[in-house]
Amino acid sequence: AMSGLEYEIRVAAVNDDGRSIWSPSVAITAPALRLAPADVIEVITAGPYELGDVMRVYFNQRAATRRSPWSWSVCDPDGSSCELLRPLHDRKPIGANFVSEAMRGKRVQVQVDYDKDGSSWTATAVLGVVSRETLSLRTLPSPVLPPGCEAAAPSSVAEAFTTRALISTHLHHLESKSVRVSWDKASGGAIEPLCNDLLVASPWGRIALVRPGGSVAHLAGRVPMNLEGLKSHPDSAALRPDRFRVADVLLKQRSEERWELFVTHHYFTEAEECVRFRLSSATVLRQGASVSVSRSWRTIFDAEPCVPVTEQQLLRAGGRILADGPDHLLVVIGDHGREESAREPDSHLGKLVRIAIETGEVEILSVGLRNPQGFVRDADGNLWETEHGPQGGDELNLLEPGADYGWPFVSYGIQYGRELLRTVPGESTGKHAGFARPVFAWVPSIAVSAMIVNDERWFPLWKDDLLIGSLSGGGNGRSIFRVRRNGTNVQYVERIEVGYRVRDLAWMPDGRMALLADGGRVYFLSHSSVYCNKRSRLLQRVYAVGCGPLGDDAAQVPVSGAQLYAIHCIACHSFGDERHGIGPHLVGVIGRRIGEAEGWPFSGALRALDGVWTPESLARFLAAPQQFAPGTTMGPSGLAESEARAIAEYIAGKPSALLRSGEGPQGAPNRGPWRAPRRDRAAP
Repeated sequence: AMSGLEYEIRVAAVNDDGRSIWSPSVAITAPALRLAPADVIEVITAGPYELGDVMRVYFNQRAATRRSPWSWSVCDPDGSSCELLRPLHDRKPIGANFVSEAMRGKRVQVQVDYDKDGSSWTATAVLGVVSRETLSLRTLPSPVLPPGCEAAAPSSVAEAFTTRALISTHLHHLESKSVRVSWDKASGGAIEPLCNDLLVASPWGRIALVRPGGSVAHLAGRVPMNLEGLKSHPDSAALRPDRFRVADVLLKQRSEERWELFVTHHYFTEAEECVRFRLSSATVLRQGASVSVSRSWRTIFDAEPCVPVTEQQLLRAGGRILADGPDHLLVVIGDHGREESAREPDSHLGKLVRIAIETGEVEILSVGLRNPQGFVRDADGNLWETEHGPQGGDELNLLEPGADYGWPFVSYGIQYGRELLRTVPGESTGKHAGFARPVFAWVPSIAVSAMIVNDERWFPLWKDDLLIGSLSGGGNGRSIFRVRRNGTNVQYVERIEVGYRVRDLAWMPDGRMALLADGGRVYFLSHSSVYCNKRSRLLQRVYAVGCGPLGDDAAQVPVSGAQLYAIHCIACHSFGDERHGIGPHLVGVIGRRIGEAEGWPFSGALRALDGVWTPESLARFLAAPQQFAPGTTMGPSGLAESEARAIAEYIAGKPSALLRSGEGPQGAPNRGPWRAPRRDRAAP
């Protein structure tokens, strides 16, 4: 608005007696603003914009030298009547701001001074005009339910779940709730949503439902695997039972009350004394809250060859299923340790196959697979597959009909025992000459498992990302790996540690992520309600996820005491062991004398107080430290009384055996040092 115009500048001062004194006038001319050349300023996120979107620009420091910070403005559509905005982010070379109500119907632009070719310039990049249409935040996603499921109970209820601490990631904070399902002493199994329930198949074919509130219902019947026949075979001791398993499950709806359940699994054939990889199906009926699985199962497909019981690598079964239209399924099958089978044309092992549901007719589409663990189709129709390599070299592949992925001749890994793979003539180890190369590989291995494409309703900043589970117990495993893509190219991979072996992944109808961990615990991940904390409006505006309209406190999601503790206290006060941090540890604080904790120099204000900490006194202290103990070094907490009370009640409500240090609230004797709980239990 000031571009190229003359201005008269005067400065006013005020004397001690209150009179104003003006400086002499100074005439200046504002420099003419020029739109930034594309090689100097790049608009990263172009419109159209919605409330809560983030506008980002990039300054090319190779093309020019930047002298001033970004200056953000909102103007009338013609560029006049501009007002400065406070930037959200101004670190070189990126500038960012979020779309707010103040921008509606306005032109948004960003200005910067820079030097180029020995001359000084001022450039303005116009990001665009924000629509005058009503802008709305994304709210909590509504379930996307198939016909017949509309009357199902909402899945936001969580009475029976165990809540874990927040899981922090690069772009989202996650809240984790879990429930234990009775399980077999084996690894494997799979999950699949059924309306608002989650169907869980155990490694040895038991079937259960996790209900919306966290209760578990076990269904009659099981997948036909002939486990009893295998156990009675004289050579069964040679086969570890956890290598005989269910690999995957898939549901296809046939009517409002009837689904067809497809299961890939092992089956012991007594007549041939061997183990087959099989695709079976059964009918699932849902009538109201009642769910049943038919006892009659149909065998759709048996893979060739049948593997002798004495062979040890049945766990390399693969077995993930995808629907391919109404009448076919796609299945990725592992080599079962028979590496030569991955290349033999009359073998189904180590292949991507297409199976007709009615006839079982099979077509081999791709070859050279080792142990496929994840299999998804993205929005563009691309088929993505993860598979275990040998020692090192887990792969993320883009599967295409007719492609050969090279196993057992090529891999980025080596054989166990550090022996190189067999190679084809002219092949250098790990180069994949003449074969389809992985899109990405992990060296060392992470033991990749299931994979899903992100559902952006709960995690919008992960739009179109691949989420991949890990089974490894090493420093690189027990995690989810988020793969950021640009089409079929991988941009980066983020490791999100969860602390358990991820066996399967699925999306619930309401957009939450469901995870099956080895050992039979099911986790549900959603975004943390930290986004909706009224004290975190910046996060709320940037992420714009599930918080209702800005400023509408009635629409805010309640924050629990555990979450408030994680937000406000955990950075300074340990609750996991008796080590002091920035502040004193809180182990056993309820019942401990005020101003006393071995090894911590409390202020005289707290040491002068009599009595012990109770939930009530702790809440008063957290809400108003200076009123409770004038002169304490504890600064204002910013907590409302209700929030302080929730934190105190959370601390007091932990099991006494975990909190006791010295004497408990009722003078209970010390029973030894507090030990950190297992990772699969609730602990902030």
